[in-house]
Amino acid sequence: MAAETIYESTVPWNPRRPDTVIISCVDGRWRAQIQEFTVNYLKTDLHADFLAVPGGIEPLTLFDLVPKDFNFFKRRLESLIEAHGTKRIVAIAHQDCAWYRERRLFSLTVDLKERQISDLRRVAARLRDMLPDITVETYYARLEGTDPGRVVFEPV
Repeated sequence: MAAETIYESTVPWNPRRPDTVIISCVDGRWRAQIQEFTVNYLKTDLHADFLAVPGGIEPLTLFDLVPKDFNFFKRRLESLIEAHGTKRIVAIAHQDCAWYRERRLFSLTVDLKERQISDLRRVAARLRDMLPDITVETYYARLEGTDPGRVVFEPV
């Protein structure tokens, strides 16, 4: 016996595998702007692969500190690349990331934006070494202005 259908999407199914994976934080406050940026500026389509975890790329910085987290994220990214034929990785960090704010290294006071940008650069270099045939791009999203603020993106 088939289950009762409760909703049918109006978006047609597209069986083509996307060639881009977007890596970002799960913070829903930034999701619409990240999607708009990736579609309108980066020219990905709406069905680009999306790999989101708290802190975005942060697990990929932990290869020497927390190898379990690094390997968990790395294995999923590698599986995605293999299964989908990924040609491009786009990593996006954002201002006021709670994950970064709450997980300070050894209780050190550091500028979060500087740390995130440093992490983006470090991860991009590691990904380029691991995956030389894949294009890697990094961006930082931040608020500009107030009432209401606008989200702007900067290349890293």
